[in-house]
Amino acid sequence: MYFYDINNEKRLWLHLHGLATNVLGRKIEFLRNYFKEKKLYSFFANDMDYEKHTTTNTLDFLEVLVRGFSQKFEEITLCGSSHGGYIAMNYVRKRPLFNVKRLVLLAPSYNTLSLIIKELGEDKVKPWLEGKEELTILEEDREVTFIKDWAKDIIQNDYEIIKDGRVDFPEEPPVEIVIMHGIRDDIVPIHYSETFAKSVKVKKFLKVDDDHQLNESLQKYIEELL
Repeated sequence: MYFYDINNEKRLWLHLHGLATNVLGRKIEFLRNYFKEKKLYSFFANDMDYEKHTTTNTLDFLEVLVRGFSQKFEEITLCGSSHGGYIAMNYVRKRPLFNVKRLVLLAPSYNTLSLIIKELGEDKVKPWLEGKEELTILEEDREVTFIKDWAKDIIQNDYEIIKDGRVDFPEEPPVEIVIMHGIRDDIVPIHYSETFAKSVKVKKFLKVDDDHQLNESLQKYIEELL
């Protein structure tokens, strides 16, 4: 399933949802309505099914989207929520930008694999890390099953943004970066964004009184975010 709203002929907001969600989430609903009213951006969001594809496959798909949309829109804002932010940052690190000018990160994950390992324990995930078994976890009250090669692909291609406190991202990024992160986030603690912002030039870092979902803050600070 996808949403594609033509509201602005020059600018597109390409939205990547989180790991265990889809295009029916509250953030996407709010942004679609807001952009339709204000005519600020056209809007595109696609169900990504991250767990069914390696990160490399997901980046391949995203590159096709960006390449195609760059023929129509002069300016693309790539927005990633949680694991969607992980994908968006890796796109900027490793793929051609075409007309991507801006990166908006909403409570982004910088190390999704490390967070999973930390939560479950290395012994439980070892066969999965080696690409021998699938892995099923409970994420936001639903079961998510990752394919066998999901973790192995991340390790082999060095997709983790923050490893052992070290940030692997250009200090002078090729696009403008805006971050919104909640101080009460217990899924991806805000200290990861603080670590990132100390090493990478960020145009704006909004620390808000909210949890990982950012449902209250997105509506409250949307103009500042934009």
